[in-house]
Amino acid sequence: MTLEQAALIAQIIGVVVVAATLIYLALQVHLGAQQMRSESRQAQLTYDQTGVYKFVDFPELGRIFSQTETPGFEEKTRLYFWIIGQMRAREYEWLQYQNGAITQESWETYRGVIYFVLGTPRGRALWQLCRGYFNAGFADMVDGMVRDVPPIELWDQLAEID
Repeated sequence: MTLEQAALIAQIIGVVVVAATLIYLALQVHLGAQQMRSESRQAQLTYDQTGVYKFVDFPELGRIFSQTETPGFEEKTRLYFWIIGQMRAREYEWLQYQNGAITQESWETYRGVIYFVLGTPRGRALWQLCRGYFNAGFADMVDGMVRDVPPIELWDQLAEID
């Protein structure tokens, strides 16, 4: 074997090693992306469950949302910060969707909660007070979502159940 043949064989081996390395790196990036999406979904689930459990711990939130009487300052404060927490979770999900970390289908499922959170005139009024704390694109998107949507009737329906 000549020196030239040995050099060609070394080049071929080098190309194979580089190709194998690139394939390995591509697989690692793919697995990392899957892991990131999984962790993102877990965080979203945790946010959602926390919001639901707040209603278990403080069932008066539903009454505060829907009562015709003006709630007291403490009640409005509790509802205000609950809305901030829920909308912050939706903002996080929206940002994940914008960055491609979650699918459009997932985002559309998560964003449905916005109709609930801002489902009453009081909820929408409190949103107008806190919307400046959020990403401007997200806040505009939310305003567009609920602009022509009538209030939900969930609280009245719950009250009617025997």
